Amino acid sequence: MAGAVPTREQARHLLAEVFGPDQTYSILEGKHGWVCQQMVTPQEQAQWGMGLGNYVINKDTGVITTHSSMAMPVIAEEFDATTEAGLPPQGYQVYPKQRRIHLTKTFEDQNTIGYRIHLTFLEIPDGPGITQDVEITKNPIRHRPTDRVSAVATSWAYAQSRNTGTWPAEWTIEQ
Repeated sequence: MAGAVPTREQARHLLAEVFGPDQTYSILEGKHGWVCQQMVTPQEQAQWGMGLGNYVINKDTGVITTHSSMAMPVIAEEFDATTEAGLPPQGYQVYPKQRRIHLTKTFEDQNTIGYRIHLTFLEIPDGPGITQDVEITKNPIRHRPTDRVSAVATSWAYAQSRNTGTWPAEWTIEQ
């Protein structure tokens, strides 16, 4: 679980724990957080074709958020300003995980696929959660409804279909 991360070494350790030990990061200290950017080879950078995003580790809580590819000092400044103003960070929380999304395929034809989605909030694992259906158009990829949970479910199911050649019958995502 998250906790204070007052040193650069603790930040490196947390990154290895969360994202795996094979990644290396450039780390910039801000007043309230550690701005971290994955270090990649020039070949990897060329293959991705875009800027690398940043992570910020909140020094007080250990919560990790993902941020844009702006320069690390700019991200640090922005994070410090929002923290001092008592506002939530600009980024999306990636650690600790906040929710579990479970997909179960309900139908599939040549053009569409349907899933029943059950969302569980990890802070309340025994809570009722939320259940909804999503319908995905396969080409081009579109989904209804257009909420964030449906978007996440669609992108994960689509990625799985691209990797295996079939849409998953069942899938669980934690984020």
